[in-house]
Order: sequence, then C-alpha cells, then structure tokens
Amino acid sequence: MKNSKQSHVGRISSGALGALIITTLFLSACASRPGGIASWPVTNAEKSGFTGEVVDVLCELNGNCAENCGEGKRQLAIKTEDVGTIFVAKNLNNYSGAVDELWQFCEKQVEVSGLFTENKGVRFFQVQNMREPGNSWQKATRYAQAWAERSGKPSSLAGNWEAHDERIKEIIERDGYLGLGKEADEDYFN
Repeated sequence: MKNSKQSHVGRISSGALGALIITTLFLSACASRPGGIASWPVTNAEKSGFTGEVVDVLCELNGNCAENCGEGKRQLAIKTEDVGTIFVAKNLNNYSGAVDELWQFCEKQVEVSGLFTENKGVRFFQVQNMREPGNSWQKATRYAQAWAERSGKPSSLAGNWEAHDERIKEIIERDGYLGLGKEADEDYFN
C-alpha cells in the first residue's frame, strides 16, 4: 500500500509540474518586453509598429468633430503619412476596444506596436503598446482601469469586466445572449 500511495503522489506531482511548465511557457509566450509585440492566434495576424496622429474617425470622414476626440466616447484611428488612416479596433484587455488607450493622445503623434488582422478584406489594428515618440512604452491595458472608474466597481473585477458590467447585463436581459431575443436563446441553448 505504501508504495502505491507514493506512486500516486508522484503522478500528481508530475501532473502538477507539467501544468506549471505549460502555464509558464504560455505566459512567457504572451508576455513581451516594453514595446514588444506578443503573437495572438488571430486570422492573418501580422506584427507591426508605426507612428501617426490620433484622430477622431467621424471627424476625419465627415467633419463631425468632437472636442478632445470625444474624450473616450468615439471611435479613434491613427493617421499616418505613408499608409493613411488605420482603424484601431482592439487593445490588450478582453472584449474591449482601444479608445481608452488612445484618446489621451488626441491630435498628437503616437508610436504604437501590435498586430494587424484582416478578415474578408477589412483590416484592423490591435494595439499592444503605445507612447509619444521618444517616451517610455505603455502597455495598452488602460480600459480595465477606466472601466472600474466609470462603473464604480472595484478594479479587482476589471479583469472579467464584461461579467460585471450593468450595461451588458441590461442588454442581455432585454435581448438575450445571442442578441436575438429570449426565445432565440431558449431555442438555441436548450
């Protein structure tokens, strides 16, 4: 009996060690040095970095301009001299855009690094790092802190903000999880 217990304990330890090694490798792969770009498993991902001016998309497209780029309430882009206007759709936080990252740089030059992704001919940028040229890099994780400030919830909930956001809860209550109504949810999930 004693030997089988030792053997069983050894297997658990090996399993735990294996899980620790896999987790460490995964986290190492996701981590990047300041300004470095982490690979993500997204369609047609391409690492990139560039410099340009942060602009309000509506202002650029049709002259509907808001003070200070809408202070975090409007879609933003980065206008470069060589490529043109690049839509920034994502940051490093789950299920969030990049507006909270960029509006502080409204009408200023910003250097960014991250990933381009393309689907059906539409190309977007996922910002991972940003800085004013010559300054230190900042990780693009401002959304979590900004969400906590706006919602009045503790920042400890920000890592899983979508499960704690009252606006999302109201929309799900009204439209269901699929956005097609509760009957569609009932048919799909049951």
